[in-house]
Amino acid sequence: MLKTVIKNISFPVLAYRDGLRGIMHDMKELDESQFWPPERIHNIQKARLKFLLIHAYENTDFYKKRFDESGFNPYTFRHTDELAALPILTKDQIRENLPALVARNFRKDQIHISETGGTSGVKMRFYRDNACLAKKEAAINRFGKWTGWGIGEYMGLVWPAHQDFMSSHRLKARIKNEFYKRLVIFPAALIDDRMCEDYMRKLMRKKPTMILAFSSPIHELARYVEKSGLAGIGLKGIISTGEPLYDHQRDLVSRAFGCKVFDSYRSREVGPMAQECEFHNGMHINAEHLHIELHNKKQITGSSESMGEVIVTDLLNYGMPFIRYNMSDMAVMSDRSCPCGRGLPMIDKVMGRALDVFVTPDGKLVSTIALVMYLVNGAPGLIGQMQILQDAVDHLTFRMTRDPLPAKEVMDHQKKIVAKIFGDRMRITYDFVDKIPKEPSGKYHFAKRMIPIHGKDD
Repeated sequence: MLKTVIKNISFPVLAYRDGLRGIMHDMKELDESQFWPPERIHNIQKARLKFLLIHAYENTDFYKKRFDESGFNPYTFRHTDELAALPILTKDQIRENLPALVARNFRKDQIHISETGGTSGVKMRFYRDNACLAKKEAAINRFGKWTGWGIGEYMGLVWPAHQDFMSSHRLKARIKNEFYKRLVIFPAALIDDRMCEDYMRKLMRKKPTMILAFSSPIHELARYVEKSGLAGIGLKGIISTGEPLYDHQRDLVSRAFGCKVFDSYRSREVGPMAQECEFHNGMHINAEHLHIELHNKKQITGSSESMGEVIVTDLLNYGMPFIRYNMSDMAVMSDRSCPCGRGLPMIDKVMGRALDVFVTPDGKLVSTIALVMYLVNGAPGLIGQMQILQDAVDHLTFRMTRDPLPAKEVMDHQKKIVAKIFGDRMRITYDFVDKIPKEPSGKYHFAKRMIPIHGKDD
């Protein structure tokens, strides 16, 4: 009864008050359009691309100049292949040209500022228009529904940054949560058996249908579940995002929780990008909202497949258009059709999003995405590119570029955070360099653990 009330009354009302106007209609549209034939979805993409390109040309100084210099005419745009005439948009270009990227025909109260999560080691601010949020949230909910979850049901959230949920302990916030998103939160920046036990008790009590999680902390929670012999939550599925999902992680998580794991590709800049459906045959692209292409494709050694840089165009954000934006990820596209019957194009696999798990001197595990959030996003000043190496159980190397050198207050903040998370025994060495090299895959790694945990690298 309560689930029905939430689905039909409190969720739509609270979503409207949160600025997600029209979300129920948007969700219904996506439920229908995902089963359209591929040609129809592609035609919708082309039409929305043309509207976006014309809008960007007429209302932003950045794209007006870029289109003119490239000889690109948005008014005659007909085929998605024509986008290749435009240069790729990079994070550095956004940082250097932010005011020129914001559309002039949007008032200040119609847009809001956000930041990337920092997995490249460099914070980037950008704008979104408020009107696109409901559609992006609808796409997130569509991904959730693919696991068997539905509005009104509890959802577990295994997330590494506690500051994202600072208000969740207040009585008003807890009451709202019970009648709205119904999240059961595990702030998993630091993981030990006691925290896992406490969270499992919550899950046993609330009985969520689905868990949304970063792959490293859900893997560690699954390790605890299997070791403790716990069961009986009744999950229908687990969505893994934010980090690569390795086969051994998928196997353990699926076995421990007794449900399927759905790999999901998402970003702070453009929202939900692609996810596995119930057939786990690759990731379906959120094609009604995004256009994804691969750049600089190269054949994978020992395989007939080619991987390339993920380039995305956001079809929803008119407040600050992302046109041919480089996600700094590598992926392999798929031309297969899925038995599920969805006409959405597919990504076979996403490569090179590797973040690792660190270990404290007393044996606790640290999600390195939490280090991104605390050391990069939470820094009291600007820093250049950064990479953290753990080469001993009690030693970290902070490799940082000199553009700019971190101020004293930044370094003091970093030392304080490391002491808080890892304990006083953890030592830090700074290594200032001109450039941090990429991995052979072409991906830059923010964090690299050079030592084994659990007695072996498993």
